[in-house]
Amino acid sequence: MSLGPFDALFHSLQGLAKGNLHLAGLYVLLLLMGSLEIGVQLGKFLARRHPPTDGQKSSVNFATAGMMGLLAFLLGVSLSMASDRYQQRRDSVLAEANAIGTAWLRATVSTGAEGEAMQRLLREYTETRIAVVRGSSDAAEVDRLNQRTNSIQNELWQLARTVAERSPTPISGLLLSSLNDMIDLSLTNRRNFTSHVPPYILRLLLTVSIFAVGAVGYGFGLVGSRQPGLSVLLLGVWTLAIVLIIDIDRPQSGEVRIDPAPLVWTLQGFGPTK
Repeated sequence: MSLGPFDALFHSLQGLAKGNLHLAGLYVLLLLMGSLEIGVQLGKFLARRHPPTDGQKSSVNFATAGMMGLLAFLLGVSLSMASDRYQQRRDSVLAEANAIGTAWLRATVSTGAEGEAMQRLLREYTETRIAVVRGSSDAAEVDRLNQRTNSIQNELWQLARTVAERSPTPISGLLLSSLNDMIDLSLTNRRNFTSHVPPYILRLLLTVSIFAVGAVGYGFGLVGSRQPGLSVLLLGVWTLAIVLIIDIDRPQSGEVRIDPAPLVWTLQGFGPTK
């Protein structure tokens, strides 16, 4: 769904959000202030030409309340979607930490040089996964960490396969199974960390916000009262809510990030480096 100039406004907001969230918040606030001011001036202009009746004022208030209700609904939906994705990321980090811990315990049972090599690699792997969860605003660094994850996974799998081919026992089979689960969960984690609120939802939220705030300003202009205190409070609250949704939707570069504590605890459980 293309909205013309609103697409341009939304893409500008996306660009600012990737760089500086504070600038993105200021951008949203200025947009809403501009919309409010245009509404106020339009209301004043029409009121001077045709003074509104009480019935007309009531109709405007009714329409404005409907638009604000729709805006509140969209805000709730967007926040719910962002929160759901945040919880999915937390759960997948815990699941991956448990899978790594299981693989470590089974690797300690493996004898020979392969078992020791797998333990060393699992320690490095866990450190890499902690860095992935903590995230970075540098896309190149994120790519490097993902590539290192894949590389260590391949090395671990080759070592485990060597053990299984040499000693095809239930223990070696369980080791392969745990490594398979660990690798699968890393992919799940990557999917969760790159899954965002659909752009059309955020675009619609921004568009409806502009129109709804403009309608509020129009109502203020009709009655000849700006309500500066109420206006500042209203715009501030809506801006904070929109910025919070954008922040939660940036798990690797925003202020609201996933705590890698389960992975840190798993690493601590490996004991001191030998």
